[in-house]
Amino acid sequence: MKFMLIHTLDESAFPNEEECGVPVELESWATEMVGRGIELDGARLHPVSSATSVRRRDGRTLVVDGPFAETKEQVAGYDLLECRDLDEAIAVAAAHPTTAVGSIEVRPLEDGAPTVDLPEPDPARQRYLLLICAAMGAAPVEDAAHADRDPGHDPGHPGHDSDQDDDEDIDRWVDDLDSRGVRLFGWPLQHPSTAVTVSRPNGRTMTVDGPFAETKEQIAGYDLLECTDLDEALAAAAAHPVASFGTVEVRPLWAS
Repeated sequence: MKFMLIHTLDESAFPNEEECGVPVELESWATEMVGRGIELDGARLHPVSSATSVRRRDGRTLVVDGPFAETKEQVAGYDLLECRDLDEAIAVAAAHPTTAVGSIEVRPLEDGAPTVDLPEPDPARQRYLLLICAAMGAAPVEDAAHADRDPGHDPGHPGHDSDQDDDEDIDRWVDDLDSRGVRLFGWPLQHPSTAVTVSRPNGRTMTVDGPFAETKEQIAGYDLLECTDLDEALAAAAAHPVASFGTVEVRPLWAS
């Protein structure tokens, strides 16, 4: 199974915003997980001050500086894992240095996610993470497979008549970016009700069912882009179908 680790930190607790982590321990963790075939991809994000949230309402694109939700802890990075099951993913997350200073939300990817084989970064371009966020409601775990197959589906939103229409809109968006070499990878996450948040205060591992923050909008999926500049990334975010009723947060990645 593939899982996304969503790293969250209170950046105000760190005087140097470029070092919200424990570099030596992080390198050791990454080396071990790559060696075990568990770590498929991962990156640290620029500080939350670099976040831009994109929405599209009544035909107008609204671009606002800041993340999709105003919470104490904010997304600071991510990892994509291949694990036997949720228990192994939680154990891997618990061993990550982030859990000593923040928390990690563990979310399974929707079934069918392909193996990641990312190209080497283009030094002339910048990579961005798009967090696709929507009000997903409180669907029980047993109903989540239908709900998160398409993170753009909002049964109560006018203009969304069927799952098929939503799927086709997202497929067109993906095909367009793929054809232009802008999109590197992306996949929907299972419903937030499947999330487990892991932290390790005082050296003791704690797990809590649910996402890192109880907000109206939750992360429903993600896309990794490589763009010429922020304007190209924002244009891609504005064209995403979820932007018409949810939010797409755009965050640059630190170069590896």
